[in-house]
Amino acid sequence: MKTKKIFIFILLILSFVFIFSGCAKNAPDIAPMTANPEMEGMPVRASASSMDKAVEEYGEYTSTSVEPEKIITTITVTMQTKEFMDTTDKLNSLISDYKGYIENSNISYNNYINYTGLKSSSYTIRIPKGEMTKFVDELKEIGNIISENTNKEDITKRYRDTESRLRVVETKENRILSLLEKADKMEDIIALENQLSDIIYEKENLTANIMEMDDKVDYSTIYVNIEEVAKLTTGETAKTPFTTRLSNAFRDSLYFFNYNIGNLIISIVYFLPYALIIGIVLYAVWRFLRFKKEKLPRK
Repeated sequence: MKTKKIFIFILLILSFVFIFSGCAKNAPDIAPMTANPEMEGMPVRASASSMDKAVEEYGEYTSTSVEPEKIITTITVTMQTKEFMDTTDKLNSLISDYKGYIENSNISYNNYINYTGLKSSSYTIRIPKGEMTKFVDELKEIGNIISENTNKEDITKRYRDTESRLRVVETKENRILSLLEKADKMEDIIALENQLSDIIYEKENLTANIMEMDDKVDYSTIYVNIEEVAKLTTGETAKTPFTTRLSNAFRDSLYFFNYNIGNLIISIVYFLPYALIIGIVLYAVWRFLRFKKEKLPRK
């Protein structure tokens, strides 16, 4: 009986040991939260709002554009048109719609075909950089685009250097002004005023350079060349279907046949006055030689 009680007591002890060991395994493991002494005094778990804020800040940093901050964009577009005035009107309307302006323009009459004066023009257009892409996309729709070239110049470093130089010059200017207030001797005043004059001149130049760079960055420059033609250039590529190329070749042959025949007729008309004069001269010479031959004594 005594042995049975001891056996039951041992079983109870083992049961308690197993129960407590299971609870220990299920308890949360908080040791890693305090194992690093550098983490002491910091909250164990950040709030959802603070985490979202950190993610937003990091996201804004990593999502910045690859393109540097200060970029001067220049685009050159050459196009053809059969309706010069209509294309010019559409161009002016586009410039107005996108809040741009024409910095320079030139229109010339360069050729005559079939008694029609063909014109050409060149424009220097300034468009806000935020509207530049949309402007160019619509520009391609008003004419037959022959070529397009885009150039981007990174002036970020030059801009920052100029800003730094300007701050240094402004600091020098303040120092000179402070010394002028304290100067008593005339020679000191004259020397300080000369230095101040040089500093002001340099400051104005640096300020003008910054303003010029800001203008070129804020307003992209687009050079547009428009050529009026009697026939638009076909935009064939290596992938153009054979039937399309054959159709274009047939139309081109008819066009150039008519064009060359027209030029031939016009050339003949231009040559008529010269042919008439040459004919008169030759006839006169012939009549003179014949008259002289008739005067000779017959043998």
